[in-house]
Amino acid sequence: MILFGLQDRYIYVRLFIQETHKMKTAQKLLMLFTVVLALAGCTTLRTASDYDKDVDLRGYKTYNFYDKGIARIKLNNLDKRRLMAAVESEMNAKGFTKSDRPDMLVNLVVVAREKTDVYGPGYYGGWGWGWRGGWGNPFWGGGTYVNQYIDGTIIIDFLDPAKKILFWHGQGSGFNLDNFNKREQRLYTGVKEILAQYPSNGVTAK
Repeated sequence: MILFGLQDRYIYVRLFIQETHKMKTAQKLLMLFTVVLALAGCTTLRTASDYDKDVDLRGYKTYNFYDKGIARIKLNNLDKRRLMAAVESEMNAKGFTKSDRPDMLVNLVVVAREKTDVYGPGYYGGWGWGWRGGWGNPFWGGGTYVNQYIDGTIIIDFLDPAKKILFWHGQGSGFNLDNFNKREQRLYTGVKEILAQYPSNGVTAK
């Protein structure tokens, strides 16, 4: 009888430890998921830039938009206005002045392509800038999870209307065009990250 009681206690302790371990694991996964969600809205675009090293950037002080380029932007009118407002705000913040007779023209391009992310069992990451998917099988290690969305690349080009040349090119890829959560804020953040690539020696002093 004593031996039987000890066995019962041993089995109970083992079950208790196993359940406690499961609870702690679940709590850790939940905390990880919460962190991932928080970072999803904060992660940055993948930015890149290039410019003509033979051009004196200090000579450009005024700007305006390249109308023909703006007309071809593949965005709805609401997002187009948001994008232009974000560029204008950041250009003004850098010390440039908008003018009817500008030193340079700002051309905007948005390239969109359909993207599919496939997450297999046990996958715990991969949510990029502007992630729109929900939590499901990939987080808890279930079956295959497929997330389809429109991935956008925002391109900002600076043109010299007098010389008819492109002298600076900046771009940011990884903007989820299907995600409407804090869309305006993300556009402003994206534009700021792209224009941050502009050489500091070309920024107009205030």
